[in-house]
Amino acid sequence: MIQVRNVNQLKFGRIDQAVELFRQLPGASGHSEIRLHGMTDISGPMYTFVTEQAVPSLGQWEMVRTSIFEGPGYGDWFKQFQLVVESGRTELYTIEGEHAGWDKPGSLIVREVYRALKWQIRPTVALLQRYGALLVDSQVGRNPRILTDLSGDNFTVVIEIETEELSDWEKHRREMYKRPEFQVWFAQLSSSVEKGWHELYRLEL
Repeated sequence: MIQVRNVNQLKFGRIDQAVELFRQLPGASGHSEIRLHGMTDISGPMYTFVTEQAVPSLGQWEMVRTSIFEGPGYGDWFKQFQLVVESGRTELYTIEGEHAGWDKPGSLIVREVYRALKWQIRPTVALLQRYGALLVDSQVGRNPRILTDLSGDNFTVVIEIETEELSDWEKHRREMYKRPEFQVWFAQLSSSVEKGWHELYRLEL
C-alpha cells in the first residue's frame, strides 16, 4: 500500500474551516478502494492540516485523483479551500506490512520520523517493527504503522502509533524506558539511525 500525505499550512485561525471543507470534498466517498483521514497539529507549526490517503498503488492514486478533480462540484469546492490554505506539499510513503487504518476520530497520532544511516533502511524497518510491538505491549499506544520514503529525503523511516491522550502516551512511554528489552533495542537503533523527531496530531476524521 502507498500513503499519500498532503501537508497544508493554513492561514492563521482557519483550522475549523479546513476540516469542515475536507469533510465535504466532492467525490471522495465514492472510492471504496482508498482510506482517507484528516489530522490537525498538536506540535510544530500552528494551523497545520494533514490529509492522508492509503491506496493500493500510485496508478490507483492517480486515477482516483483525476476522478475527483474532474468530478462535479470540485471546482467550486477548491475555490473555497484555497481561501484557507497558505501553502502545502505532498509526501509519498510505502506502508510496510498490513495496516487497517486508524481507529476513531479524536485519537492522538504520534509520528516518530527517523533518518537512517545510508543503506540501513531495511535494518531500521526491522528495528521499528520490534519497537511497534514493544509500544503495544507497554500500553503506550495501539495500531502501529511503519512507512518508508517514496519521495523527499532518502533513508526516511516513520513509525506512527495511535493513542487516546498525550498524558497516557507520556506516562507509559516513560515506564517503557525502564524495561531491559527497550534499552537493548535502543542501543541497536542508535547504530542504525543518525537523527529523529516527533510529530503529534489529532485525528479529526
